Amino acid sequence: IQKLTKAGSQALHHNDANQALCIFKRAYLHSLNLSEQQVQNACLFNLGAAYIAVGKAKKGLKCLVRTKLKGSQERDADLYFNIATAYDTMNEYCNSVKFYEKAISQYKKHEVGSIADAQIKLGYCFTNTGEPSSAAHAFREAGLLYQNAQKVNDAAMALREATKYMLQSDTFSKSDVLQVLSECLQLCKEITDPTLQGKLYNDVGLHYAELKCFSQAEQCFIEAMNLCSGGNFSIKKRAVQLQNLGAVNNALNQYEKSLRYHTEAADMYGALKERKAQGGCLCNLAYAYSQLKNYNMALFYYEQALCAFIEEGDLHGQWQVCEGLGATQFCLGNIDQAISFYKQALAVFGRSKDISDTLRKRIEDKLTDAIEYKVRHQPPASHTVKTTSL
Repeated sequence: IQKLTKAGSQALHHNDANQALCIFKRAYLHSLNLSEQQVQNACLFNLGAAYIAVGKAKKGLKCLVRTKLKGSQERDADLYFNIATAYDTMNEYCNSVKFYEKAISQYKKHEVGSIADAQIKLGYCFTNTGEPSSAAHAFREAGLLYQNAQKVNDAAMALREATKYMLQSDTFSKSDVLQVLSECLQLCKEITDPTLQGKLYNDVGLHYAELKCFSQAEQCFIEAMNLCSGGNFSIKKRAVQLQNLGAVNNALNQYEKSLRYHTEAADMYGALKERKAQGGCLCNLAYAYSQLKNYNMALFYYEQALCAFIEEGDLHGQWQVCEGLGATQFCLGNIDQAISFYKQALAVFGRSKDISDTLRKRIEDKLTDAIEYKVRHQPPASHTVKTTSL
């Protein structure tokens, strides 16, 4: 039984849950030949864990409950953790929350790694019950615990999740979120895995951008792009970073820099035949040119973007480009064409999944302005008189 238990635990550690289940079944059958109830309970506990690991949560839960009924000597904290995991697997998140919280309360203070693991699980349960604030608290607590346990990678990922759900909740102030982002950024610098480090820098950058902290976002995206080299080089990863950098430079009104980033990103997406992403870059290029008052270049890139979005059937992209084309034609003095594009934008908006009244009204207001401008600047009608011959 001892040999089988050791082998089963190793199989679970190496993510071979099916092999672990077979081994723990054998160990449990052997334990039935012994009179020691404690050994039987331990084997039944392991068997329950293995059933949960292979996705047979109901069977696993039955095993765990039986160990409790038989007076198992297994630690309550681990038992509650496994019961919570079983409920989690069955999507019974309210029960899962209850048992993860029980497990957390039962772990000893020095078992920070186990408590942090339970907090992470608890956080994801809260996301499934629609409680982003509670999820953020759980992930934040996990991050602090992982730091105490010297688990830098886990701590950084936990704080990233905390930030994500803080932003989804109305409980936290901007300064609260920025504090956690700053802590996460500090941990990023200590990570030695370049793939994970690059991913975290990108995610943190996106959160800074969401908070309109574009300078901080730019620095994060630069760090992420610098990691897209050597063995970690990926054309798509680099294209994403270039696109992000172009977007934040647009937001910072640094349009010349934005042009360089978006041009390179658009070329890369084109080589990858990712037309939707390429369309987004082309649209941003057009916007940058429009802000530099180079309306002919803006028109060119908006038209290129529209072709890409039409090919992909992307209605959201299409109405945005049509709105941009309307504004560009208006600036070029082509009022009739501007009106036509604004009408087209409204028509496509109506067919898309976008339901924002604010966005619809924005286009309607631009259309109204264009029509009124045309009326104000229309030449007066010529008056003709009839004459007769004498």
